[in-house]
Amino acid sequence: MERILSPAMHRRVLLLNILNGTNGWFTSDYLAETINCSRKTVMLDCQYIEDRWEEHLSIETSRKNGIRLITSPHRSIHEIYVEIIQESNAFALLESVFFQPKEPAVYWEEKLFLSNSSLYRLSNLISSALKDRNIEMNRSPYYIYGNDERQIRYFFAFYFLEVYGIREWPFQVDKEKVFTLTNKINQDFNLQLNDSQMMQLAYLIIITMRRERQGFFIQPTSYAANKLVQTVSEQKSYYEDILEIVEPLNVVMADHWYEDFCYSVFWWKYGWDNEQERRNVIHQANQLIRTISEALSLEIAETSRKSIVRLMEYTYTRHKMFPHKHFMVYDRYLYSSGAVKNNFVVFAAVVSKALGKLEEKTKFPWKTMYADELLHEIAIRWKDLNRLSEKLRHQVSILVLSDLGQEHAQLLGSVLKENFQNKIKVSFQESHYFEKNVSPIDQSFDLYVSNFTVDGVDKNISMIVEDIPSFKNLTDLRKFINKRRLVLPEDINYLNS
Repeated sequence: MERILSPAMHRRVLLLNILNGTNGWFTSDYLAETINCSRKTVMLDCQYIEDRWEEHLSIETSRKNGIRLITSPHRSIHEIYVEIIQESNAFALLESVFFQPKEPAVYWEEKLFLSNSSLYRLSNLISSALKDRNIEMNRSPYYIYGNDERQIRYFFAFYFLEVYGIREWPFQVDKEKVFTLTNKINQDFNLQLNDSQMMQLAYLIIITMRRERQGFFIQPTSYAANKLVQTVSEQKSYYEDILEIVEPLNVVMADHWYEDFCYSVFWWKYGWDNEQERRNVIHQANQLIRTISEALSLEIAETSRKSIVRLMEYTYTRHKMFPHKHFMVYDRYLYSSGAVKNNFVVFAAVVSKALGKLEEKTKFPWKTMYADELLHEIAIRWKDLNRLSEKLRHQVSILVLSDLGQEHAQLLGSVLKENFQNKIKVSFQESHYFEKNVSPIDQSFDLYVSNFTVDGVDKNISMIVEDIPSFKNLTDLRKFINKRRLVLPEDINYLNS
């Protein structure tokens, strides 16, 4: 949907996406070629982004290295994307049409201060982007429609989640009552939704109610219709909760509104063509978990296993209802999964390969569309993943040398042990420096730490420290040790088979 932004802002979003995707440097030539503009435009856009959002980020430029972005530890870069959406005329029109359908073009020209030609241009942009999601926008009068009403509701649930999130609430109904109903549904059905998914369900509830009031309803499939009769009879308790939410609005609910509500909101019941399909997905989810666990010798708690299976069910049924991109401009899972890949290298690699294998077998886009989201969620739901992964990592062997003698070498070793504990195994020189130089060539250590230059040792595994290691010395050692301890993909049989 980012293409409905103005050309200049669309280009800046693409630039921001690249710079925010990694902590590394990019040349201006690469950036210009990637976003299809001149190097001068790249530099001007970098300056615009830094000036406009200086509290969120800074952009460094170097003749030698190129350009890189540094984010503030005090602000979220997501706020930038939200601000971009909220200032966009196209997104303003799209949201306004959702809230006030069936208004003519002249109404929107006056309300949004648009010329006839500007409205026509924005409408074309929006219509083109919506068609990619199987949704249409009528323009005489203006309203959103499609072959599958549920897809429209899910699209707007994703839209409001991205733009308003958890903290804001753009609807004129009691937010707490909607959250109470959402929490009740989550608990009753043991959905195990996280906060973001809970918020999405809350938005889906209120969007469903609003679309019903506007006269837009769903036609369920034959299989779902049979399940619907059962669900409606079983879940009458929600009927009163919903009436309580809409009571202040003084609206008359249409006939069969509750059936429509159930079919839209209870996705875990109506995303299936039959019961066997659901059993297949549960089996595939358990098989995926088993593959990851065995490949890395990672134990998994039963609660974690059930949560991940639920996640897979959720992903599958949601895709059947809305098989399109979920984000408008900001793909938060793209960036969060990057952090998982950096911190859990082999775990991420195994998950990626396992999802790819599962996609090949089932022809469902587990990896193509959902790799980032699933990696993010599985890493969170796999209890004690950091502790379990720590057991897999290598212990770094270190030989400590000093030209001040054995006692000083032992002091250096104690400082290392205090700072890095069981991440390292420390050995010391066995003689005084002036008596006999230790020959590192005869040793096989991962790292040599000394307060002098040691001859015959590869500089890549040798670090010189102050007599009393400084903060910088310890920082450099920590970087080396953390990198050396990593279990790499070539160490895992599953990744090389």
